[in-house]
Amino acid sequence: MNDNGIKIEVHLIQNFAPSNLNRDDTGQPKSAFFGGVRRARISSQCGKRATRQWWRGNGIIAVGERTKLLKTKLFNHLKVEGRTDEQIGKAVDTFISQFYSKMDGNKTAVPIFVSRNEINEAQRLIEQHWEILSEGEKLGPKDYKEVSNTLDKAMLSADIALFGRMLAEQPGRNTDGSCQVAHPISTHKVDMEMDFYTAVDDLNPEGETGASMMGVVGFNSACFYRYAVIDRDQLARNLARKTDRKNGTWVENLTKEDFQEADKVIKAFLEAMVYAIPTGKQNSFAAQNLPSFGLFIKRQGGIPISLANAFAKPVRANRNDDDLIGLSVERLTTHWQDLQKCYGNQGVVNTTCFHIGQETRLNALSTSDRGSVEAAIDAVMEDAKQ
Repeated sequence: MNDNGIKIEVHLIQNFAPSNLNRDDTGQPKSAFFGGVRRARISSQCGKRATRQWWRGNGIIAVGERTKLLKTKLFNHLKVEGRTDEQIGKAVDTFISQFYSKMDGNKTAVPIFVSRNEINEAQRLIEQHWEILSEGEKLGPKDYKEVSNTLDKAMLSADIALFGRMLAEQPGRNTDGSCQVAHPISTHKVDMEMDFYTAVDDLNPEGETGASMMGVVGFNSACFYRYAVIDRDQLARNLARKTDRKNGTWVENLTKEDFQEADKVIKAFLEAMVYAIPTGKQNSFAAQNLPSFGLFIKRQGGIPISLANAFAKPVRANRNDDDLIGLSVERLTTHWQDLQKCYGNQGVVNTTCFHIGQETRLNALSTSDRGSVEAAIDAVMEDAKQ
């Protein structure tokens, strides 16, 4: 991350009802040890997937495609009268293997993360070099360089610009992610639970008893701490495709328009962090619970800081009617204040938060806004433009 650029952090406290939002290879809710005890966990990849799907469903931001079926996508676009399936197959296979990944039958060897604009450019470039590619011949050095440069400049989708991508066979076209997303963990110790379920056959003869099937599913209920940080400069460079380095410095300078595009994506990401919920087992549990507290921090320079260590000692509900949510918010804000006393300001320019109740627990915060989600996001985004 750029040490001197603007960074925006997201810290959320979100309590979920009994659920199995993100399963491991055995079908049980993911977990991790932290502070010496078992915690509920949701993988960062699961959160990113929920963000991308929320954007896709709401049409807020254009997202890319992560797929092994790039050949099928390009093949269908290239089917025109006079071309045989064999010619199209040769052209697409040759192009993908030279600029993206080896082919394994009709699929790429690994999933490829591409933007829609890249797919359109790939189609145009195959058309442009049809005579060579349709014979199954790779492009020569001059054409290769021209095509590679064109693909390098093709506009990235917001999710690739945020989360990055790796092309193992084309390392020069990798994209460094501008957003780091932590694995959400519970602020408290969790015990995994099992639900024993049965299903009854509605057409059983009268008098016949017993279930037609039975099984078990794991679940838990947890109050999560969630954290992510965005490097605004890196995001702007990724979106503008100004990511080449020369002698350790950026080749091209960012413009006002570049930052405007980045700010649109940042705002959409902050909204998705709040509203996008993993879909695992939701038809069985319906754990549609939004965050109870959110803290947004803008830094100019300094280093981003996770507040996860606020929960190194697990939170425990007590007999004073203090619930896990309230105690977690209190622990988080107190830890934030302690960090500032020890390490100083670390470039903090502005903090803003939203919350459901909890007013008496926010004394440790010095925020510019305390209120709704929309007001908090608008405040941090307005400040980010300055």
